[in-house]
Amino acid sequence: MSPAQRTAPYDVAAQLGLTVAKLEGIQGTDPGDAFNGVWIVWTSDGDRVVLRRYHVLRTRQDLLFEAKVVARLAARGWSVPTTVAGPIEYGERLWAATRFVEGTARHEETPEQRAERGAVLAQLHADLQGVEDPQREGFFQGCDLVAMGNFQGWDLGVTALREIRPDLADRADRAMAGGQQLVAERNLLGLPQTVVHGDFAEWNVHFDPLGVIDFDLAHQDSRSWEFVVARVHRSPELLTSYQQKATELGIPLSEQEIAAIEPLERIFRINMVMAELWNGRHNGQFNLQEIEHQLTRTGW
Repeated sequence: MSPAQRTAPYDVAAQLGLTVAKLEGIQGTDPGDAFNGVWIVWTSDGDRVVLRRYHVLRTRQDLLFEAKVVARLAARGWSVPTTVAGPIEYGERLWAATRFVEGTARHEETPEQRAERGAVLAQLHADLQGVEDPQREGFFQGCDLVAMGNFQGWDLGVTALREIRPDLADRADRAMAGGQQLVAERNLLGLPQTVVHGDFAEWNVHFDPLGVIDFDLAHQDSRSWEFVVARVHRSPELLTSYQQKATELGIPLSEQEIAAIEPLERIFRINMVMAELWNGRHNGQFNLQEIEHQLTRTGW
């Protein structure tokens, strides 16, 4: 571990008013990493908090949206990573300390556990009803391929990809054109909007006790998109249980929202390609296998 890796989280913790008894890096601890970094901090008074170094694209205004969503849920009794201190800027990145959420994620769910996650998601959406904030800064609907492509530099990524794999670049262009046509034909941008978690996968939901973590992608979008990102294609019980619970709560999915899930799954794959192109441009190396895999799943 380099000196910068050792000292940065300790320096930030001190600036945030935390007295560190023990610190453990969990992910993204390389100071040159553009993505989120996470450390668990045991403080001298026996508490545990999570020290976060945010993605290079995050802004203070952007983080206000996340903090407001999390605070709203906490006020309704949810165990979520509310802000303990920060954010502050250190090393040209934003850092903050958030609450440590107890419980354990289920990385290999049974059908019953997938259904339980669906019911939890329905309650989460119900408790986020009425949040009328404008779209989170730097975020767009997942199916707004034009806006997302402009923000993440799709054309630059495809141009760079073309230098090493022109065949994949051609497929990427076809996928983007096909995706935009599908969005228009199915009016996917016209789906009802709400605040979504943005990554309600099994690894972000804790049980015994119940808690939800990682609101890093929370934004205004459709519930249909939420299901796609929650990997409903491999968790069909999630949707069935969600609809049962949502109906009890008075927020059932419409036929339009359910029908949108399948085409949005194809759009999601274009988003994954987009992310790989951004990563490749910033890391200096494309994951060609993953790009090809995601392009194949688009169907274009």
